Amino acid sequence: MTAGTAAPPAAGADFRAGLTDALPVVLGYLPACLTFGLVGSGLGLDPAVVFALSALVYAGASQFIGAKMLAAGAAAPVILLSITLVNLRYALLAASFRYQLAPGISRATRALLGFGLTEEVYAVGLMGKDPRRKLTASYLLGLEIPPYLVTLGCTALGIQLARVIPEDLLPALNTSLYALLIALVLPQALASASNAAVCLLSAAASWAATAATGNDTMGVLAAMAVAPCCVLALRRVPGVRRDVPRQGAARRASARRESEEHA
Repeated sequence: MTAGTAAPPAAGADFRAGLTDALPVVLGYLPACLTFGLVGSGLGLDPAVVFALSALVYAGASQFIGAKMLAAGAAAPVILLSITLVNLRYALLAASFRYQLAPGISRATRALLGFGLTEEVYAVGLMGKDPRRKLTASYLLGLEIPPYLVTLGCTALGIQLARVIPEDLLPALNTSLYALLIALVLPQALASASNAAVCLLSAAASWAATAATGNDTMGVLAAMAVAPCCVLALRRVPGVRRDVPRQGAARRASARRESEEHA
């Protein structure tokens, strides 16, 4: 172990740390997943279908899109295409997240961790991360398991309560997830001018695309397209060049640290 490199904690301690860090994600998922169960049942879908969307899709907005399209009688290829387009954002998250993982994690474990990777897990996992230490499988399992179990449990509860809770309360319940995302993103956006610029321009592009097309999916795709373009453009501005994270440099520094550890 070289100087300046943090010693990895025991697997059990790492798992417990993940469980602790999962608490804000769980609190945000409680009302949002309850709302999904209520909405899915209110659309007239079979309870098993609503629960399967939470268990298998596990992607927030995509679940609502899938439920609404199923209720409208849309063809299966159209539903799959729509959900795939919305979920393209996870490809960007996974591409960035993979370089934060500790070495030695098997492909099967990476695939399992990839299924549990959401925007909230991504943000929490990186927000308080020690830059000297990679994220271990034990920590990420502790971080990902509670939100998934809460998703299943609250979806099932929402299905059962669909006949009791008034529909007027559904929008209020659903906004909790947006509040959680804002709380996770805001500190990072305020940390630097370049982060704030990327967030604001992406949000503006998403709003403009949604307003122009009336389609939430187009808003997501617009934000996905604008964000990397903003990062590339900001790197060319001398005053903020150092303020924009460079994935390649971080990757090379990480590779050097790993080679020193194994030396």
